[in-house]
Amino acid sequence: MEYKKSYTKEELLELRHWFDTHTYEKELDMGHGLFIPDVDKTLVPMFLTAMDQYENITFSGQIRQLFRIREELIKQNKVTGEK
Repeated sequence: MEYKKSYTKEELLELRHWFDTHTYEKELDMGHGLFIPDVDKTLVPMFLTAMDQYENITFSGQIRQLFRIREELIKQNKVTGEK
């Protein structure tokens, strides 16, 4: 998904559903010095903020990171199945 200035609640709910229904490896190297040692623990506070602030364009970069995490998990073949 391309960067957008704002995201809808429906987009975030769809993304949350994807994470809830797929299994993936715990660690993720996003490149450019960004390493996530525990994807699940990282997603919890990020989604809490995203769902609370999705209408605030100040948080669009952080919300975009949620979509990037999914993209990188898929790109790096770290999705291990569906729940």
